[in-house]
Amino acid sequence: MIIMVILLIAWSVFGALLYKRMRLIGLIVSIAYTAIILYATVFSRGESSLGHDFIPFSSFQRAIEQPEFYRSMLMNTFLFEPLGLALPFVLKGNTAKRVLLAIMIGFALSFAVEMIQYFFALGMAEADDVICNTVGTAIGSMSYLLTLLWRKLFLKSEKGGKPDE
Repeated sequence: MIIMVILLIAWSVFGALLYKRMRLIGLIVSIAYTAIILYATVFSRGESSLGHDFIPFSSFQRAIEQPEFYRSMLMNTFLFEPLGLALPFVLKGNTAKRVLLAIMIGFALSFAVEMIQYFFALGMAEADDVICNTVGTAIGSMSYLLTLLWRKLFLKSEKGGKPDE
């Protein structure tokens, strides 16, 4: 969890300092990280018959008896955070639209991965994975809000109190 927070803060400062280049950087990171997600969740897996669990939040029930499920949920959240970090910089629109679109894209990608896993028997397809992945995208997307805050602070200090927005 500490790594997630550090990544969020570091990316937002990086984004504020290199704001004019972040569209390209975000596009490169988004494409590369989507490939990493697809490799890790689909292409690197052999066929199995682990099944599915489409009941939302059932992992929390299982985690009471097997704490290992908490680690799995945290890893699913962390898996999509970098996508959430990069996407708002690539998308167009106001801040709310960028963040919401990024979260929707994260949800859609996660849902697609789980459906591929289900239909091709490539592991356990779970509703909780979609929830955790979407939360990870949302957490990462919040870095865009921090970037705008840092940007105002940096520009204010550089221009004698007048941010350019």
